[in-house]
Amino acid sequence: MATDPYPLIMTAEGPIPTPPAQLRASIEASVSTTNPGYTANLPGTLIEDVLSTDVAAAQVCDSARVETINSLTPYGANAYLANQLGGIYGVPIGIGSNTSVEVQFYDSTPGFPIIPGFTIGDGSYTYVIQDGGTIASDGTSGLLSAIATQQGSWPVAPNTVQQIVTSVPSSITLFVTNPQAGLPGSSGQLVSDYQAQVLQAGLAASTGMTRYLKTLLANVPGVQRRLLSARPVTAPQGWPGWEVIVGGGDNYQVAGAIYNSLFDVSTLVGSTMSVTAITQAANAQVTTLLNHGYAAGQVIQVSGVVMTGWPNGTNISVVTVVDEKNFTVNVNSSAFGAYSSGGVCTPNFRNVLATIVDYPDSYDVPFVSPPQQTVTVALTWNTNLSNFTGAVTVQQLGQPAIVDYINSIPVGAPINVFEMQAVFQIAIASVLSPINLTRMIFSVGINGISTAPTAGTGIISGDPESYFMTASASVTITQG
Repeated sequence: MATDPYPLIMTAEGPIPTPPAQLRASIEASVSTTNPGYTANLPGTLIEDVLSTDVAAAQVCDSARVETINSLTPYGANAYLANQLGGIYGVPIGIGSNTSVEVQFYDSTPGFPIIPGFTIGDGSYTYVIQDGGTIASDGTSGLLSAIATQQGSWPVAPNTVQQIVTSVPSSITLFVTNPQAGLPGSSGQLVSDYQAQVLQAGLAASTGMTRYLKTLLANVPGVQRRLLSARPVTAPQGWPGWEVIVGGGDNYQVAGAIYNSLFDVSTLVGSTMSVTAITQAANAQVTTLLNHGYAAGQVIQVSGVVMTGWPNGTNISVVTVVDEKNFTVNVNSSAFGAYSSGGVCTPNFRNVLATIVDYPDSYDVPFVSPPQQTVTVALTWNTNLSNFTGAVTVQQLGQPAIVDYINSIPVGAPINVFEMQAVFQIAIASVLSPINLTRMIFSVGINGISTAPTAGTGIISGDPESYFMTASASVTITQG
């Protein structure tokens, strides 16, 4: 059997191009085998000219061979092959999505329908209700999905979508608001990101329920893959359960993907807004484990509290919002016993409940819509180069790199200051070598509160069910 004169070089990373020197040696050996003594019959300059041309041609062929083999893997596939593999796995490439927001309607007339297509606004943008709902007996609707009518990405702060655009009868008094921040739209999916999604889809059937769940959820238009999480938790009743976190997409399409992923829907649980402390004061201050998302005047219940005198199961009102985890209520607890334990706050605006009808049966599917945590970053840096004049360029290169890092952190994951340092150093390496950096001090704020890393680490943790978001205007880079 003949020996391949141009063997493929395989490494742990896959095939790699053959070095030109090795190609040249292989060509010379092949010619010598079939034409012994050719160097005595041809001028040296002609031999060199032909040999150089052949080596260049062999390099092109070898590179094409390597590229073809590498492109056969899902993660290395070119755009065309990735689309073909995605078609096999049922994973179409993601297109850009409009900004979305979860809203709640208030009306004094129970039974009033909010139909799909109902339009609301915030003064700058308009949004269209996707799933529809009905005003319940308590005068409120559930959380309804609304999608912007314009393409693009912009922040939507809590309690800013409060305009009714669609006409309603004069006898109806209707209000709307968004209890938590909206989700900025996303651009079309990058080929590299799509390659990873195709690879995940190929693994889904063989690696279990949670990966299959994430594959189906990632196919829902508007869902952002970094905002997907499926966590085993202990349900309030004490039995094992699952908490599914999904950012973006229509509520019913999301619920349908969860239902179709073979989950036992009876094990699904929502978020629990647990209480960790209550003070004894004229207006009791309540502390929650998660970011509560309440505003002054919000009517809530704090039930299951072990505290003598506490009005468990009674409607009370938020008086003031101290910060994201503390608020006061219109309960005079001065004469109550000291807080001992327990307590759950409702409503919890991050919880979504959608009913899926699989005729003749129907199933309530709960999941968590993650709140946004707005991040600010202030970086002070310096260098040992006394004549360095590229501070503006450092700022121009470093700022988008830090923004991209913050906005890529998966839901519930922390900010890692050391990783942010590495991202910054790589971004500015073309104008300032890391060996010439003498200072990098990061100051990070979350929802307007300065937040330091956990002692002895570079980890800055936020709400475990939320996601981080920042913008260029919120990242400052200063030499000093």
